[in-house]
Amino acid sequence: MNYLISFIKTFQTYILKAFDLKEEELTKTLLLQLNIFLIITVLLIVKPTINSLFLSELSSDALPLGYVLTAIMAVLGSFFYDRALEKYPLNIIVDRTLIGSVISLVIFGVALNFNLGYGFALYIPYVWVAIFGLLTASQFWVMANLVYNVREAKRVFGFVGAGAIGGGIFGGI
Repeated sequence: MNYLISFIKTFQTYILKAFDLKEEELTKTLLLQLNIFLIITVLLIVKPTINSLFLSELSSDALPLGYVLTAIMAVLGSFFYDRALEKYPLNIIVDRTLIGSVISLVIFGVALNFNLGYGFALYIPYVWVAIFGLLTASQFWVMANLVYNVREAKRVFGFVGAGAIGGGIFGGI
């Protein structure tokens, strides 16, 4: 047990020195890094999957309508998102967005597994995935900018961004 505690302390000291982090920043920085890692991992797993299902089922002839629907939903979504920001704090909106995203992914997974989401119904997850990538990444960086001041951000955003790179690698595999 003492070896494990000693290893953790040594590893923590190494991380703090190697990445110029302060001890009080370590927990929130690692949590933000994990957050962006998971967001990018999920995006890089879900986006190619839904794109391949969409194209194999509907062909490339369906792409223009998919792009138009994505643009329309982005405009409508930003209108309602702006209204929600006036009414609720950002952390509540981020939490609800992530919870809603998980629920949506489960619903899409079940529907596609039972062959309920094929044909023109594939437009729904196709548009949703495009909005998901835009919204969650944007929300993450807005939240990260609120967590750190300018000086801290200059020091830690490279380390936090490494989580996005790791998520890209892991999700791509």
